[in-house]
Amino acid sequence: MSIASPRLPAAALAAAALATAALASAALAAAMLLAGCAGGGGSVPESPTTPPATASAPPATPASPGTPTAELAIVVVHSPGQAEQRWNLRCAGATSLPETTHPTPAAACALIAAHREVLFPPSPPPDRACSMLYGGPDVATVTGTDDGAPVARRFSRTNGCEVDDWKAAVPLIGPPGNKW
Repeated sequence: MSIASPRLPAAALAAAALATAALASAALAAAMLLAGCAGGGGSVPESPTTPPATASAPPATPASPGTPTAELAIVVVHSPGQAEQRWNLRCAGATSLPETTHPTPAAACALIAAHREVLFPPSPPPDRACSMLYGGPDVATVTGTDDGAPVARRFSRTNGCEVDDWKAAVPLIGPPGNKW
């Protein structure tokens, strides 16, 4: 007695192959989207003791007590036509110095001392995927120097990557849409 193997028509085999390819393609697209959203936003790492190394950030130098390591001017506009918020921030490492007008100078200085990549982000890869979710009209600029290196950093909330960058810098530039 012989056992006959079931045979599927060629059309059924072709349809099954197309369905498998479509599922694999959808899974690959979802993985790429998640990798772009999760990995490249410039967010501050969860552990403040182990920031990622960045090639573009100048090396930090220890400062004498009272010697400024960071002297920054911060300007935030939450929506067009709204008044600017302006602050000066002077830090010696993680410690704020006199003449600082920033509303939360200790938190801002601690952020800069622990995560210089907030001011000196690495260049994003050319294939960086950012969600096109608009976060609001908020714009902030940070200018000045940090450890002698010129700072000219702009923050906005026009896509998912920029929203992540803003979240990472909240101790420095404040929450979106709100005034301190």
